[in-house]
Order: sequence, then C-alpha cells, then structure tokens
Amino acid sequence: MGSPMAQNLIKAGVDRTVWNRTKSKCDPLISLGAKYKSSPEQVATSCDLTFAMLADPQSAMDVACGKYEVANGMGPGKGYVDVSIVDADTSRLINGHIKSTRALFLEAPVLGSKNPIEDGQLIFLTPGDINLYENSAPLLDITGKSKIYLGDVGNGAAMKLVVNMIHGL
Repeated sequence: MGSPMAQNLIKAGVDRTVWNRTKSKCDPLISLGAKYKSSPEQVATSCDLTFAMLADPQSAMDVACGKYEVANGMGPGKGYVDVSIVDADTSRLINGHIKSTRALFLEAPVLGSKNPIEDGQLIFLTPGDINLYENSAPLLDITGKSKIYLGDVGNGAAMKLVVNMIHGL
C-alpha cells in the first residue's frame, strides 16, 4: 500500500526519499525520481516528515523502535506519520517512542484498498499531534479524498476496527 501512496506524491511533484526492507520494491519509485536511503533511520535523518506504511504491528514496531530504529533519526522539528495497520496499543507504544525523541507523531490508518490507493481516494483516520496533522494535511490530500482528525493516539486504530466491522455486516 505504501508504494502507490508514494507514487501519487512523486507524481504530484513532492520530493520523496524511500526505504523498504526489500530494496527491489523501491526500484519503481526510484525510477520515478525518489531518492533511496539504506535504512529508516537515514530516511528520518534526511527528512522533516517520515511516513511509515507497514502491514502489521510487529513490522511497525521493528521499524519505529525495534531493529530498524527510525527514532534514532527523529528529533525536534521532525514528524512521524504512521499509516501502518496496527492496533491502538501498538500505536500508543510507537507514539511514546517517537515522542521521547521530541519529534511529533500522527497515527493515520486508512480506509480504502488497492483502487482507492491508486486513485488517491483514501480516507485517513488521524489522531495525534494537531500541528503535525495540519502540517501533513497537504500530503494527505494528495493521497486521499478526506482526512478526519480524531484526537488522542489510538482512536484511529479503534475507528478503523469499527468501520471494518460495519463493512463486514
């Protein structure tokens, strides 16, 4: 899901730096003009705003505060927008870890699948730091059709679960 989001940003003229645990997955983005860094820490060090899109809580923890330690590249004036598919507790743990660096955190799970991602029609459920929400809004608007600010971290994952349950009925 991260690649189509990054493609939409690149096509809109946004300067992007990318990383993936499997470098070959970055090659199409690099061919579109993205820069590549060999670790998430290097991405965070070189960028003011870092987006993470990971498929499960363990991967999100590994990147944010585990073996890949993106937080080492974070600090004052930087923001971390986590679009990963995680539960509320995991999001709160990542939030605490990122905030311990004095960086800002925004939880941003999405509603939408392959076609909405490719068409820039995602819906972002975005609790966390309100200033980071406002500063990242132009980028969220490129990849999504709407965004909803939801207050405290954890509310995004909870709301996504509710919406998915309703769709499953």
